Amino acid sequence: MAQRQIAANERIDVRMPDAPNVGAGNTAVFKLPTARRFHELQLVVSGTGVDLGDLEEIRVIANEKITHRYTGAERDSMNQFDGRTAWNLSTNPTLVIPFERYGMENSIAAQETALDTGPVVEGNGREIKALSLEIDLKSDAPGDLGLKLYATQSMSLGRGAGTVMHIDRSVRDAAGAGEYQFSDLPYGGVTSQALNRVFIKPSANDISLMKIDRDTYTIFERTKALNESIQKDGVRVPQSGYLVIDRTEKGFVGNRIDLRGVRDYRYKFTLTGAATLTFLSEYLGGLGD
Repeated sequence: MAQRQIAANERIDVRMPDAPNVGAGNTAVFKLPTARRFHELQLVVSGTGVDLGDLEEIRVIANEKITHRYTGAERDSMNQFDGRTAWNLSTNPTLVIPFERYGMENSIAAQETALDTGPVVEGNGREIKALSLEIDLKSDAPGDLGLKLYATQSMSLGRGAGTVMHIDRSVRDAAGAGEYQFSDLPYGGVTSQALNRVFIKPSANDISLMKIDRDTYTIFERTKALNESIQKDGVRVPQSGYLVIDRTEKGFVGNRIDLRGVRDYRYKFTLTGAATLTFLSEYLGGLGD
């Protein structure tokens, strides 16, 4: 279907080209055709005996730059936090990879981060000329993973990539119980102009209290119990093993943490014991170099 055959604001659902080398220990690379806007991808994982642990790492790469990075299980937990159905080989073998911000009260603003890969016809936006989905497959994964990829798309707006959702995966260690500060995660760059939300997963023990300081002012402070109580009362579904700081928890699109021009940005956590913390940070920014 040619680009001009899609009406303005119309969405279509199409299958993407298959990836070669889909086998245990390999990296499956889906090369995605550009020219349209991508709202989300649907990865169907249906091979016998497959589980999400077999998807060791998933990456979305635009113009050779990694814009999303997480494991299959982490993506599923992030989806469930948004109230989406859990992946299940028998009943729901589809893992959604979203580009829009899900569950927002304003659908037009939620589409701000849909990934536009069309040519630039107005303004001075950056064009995405190459887009791919890469999946590292576990060495002992089943022989047939049954991977198929589909996309929900719409017509390009012709303004370039626009606002891009970048999901950074970082790991930090805490040696024992007590308060810890982390001030070295990305902020204020081209790709990290604002924080949409951050998923924090401790490998053991728990986080009892969390704070965010921006330029020496505390802008967020909650206990874990209070945080999950507020999120349950909104549009989110807290997930076991994760603590999520989500400024869009009530569906308010504009309630993000502005990181432009910030000189110091740090997380402060009170931990009940030693842990390795995995940070899955959803940033809003430009495409980047």
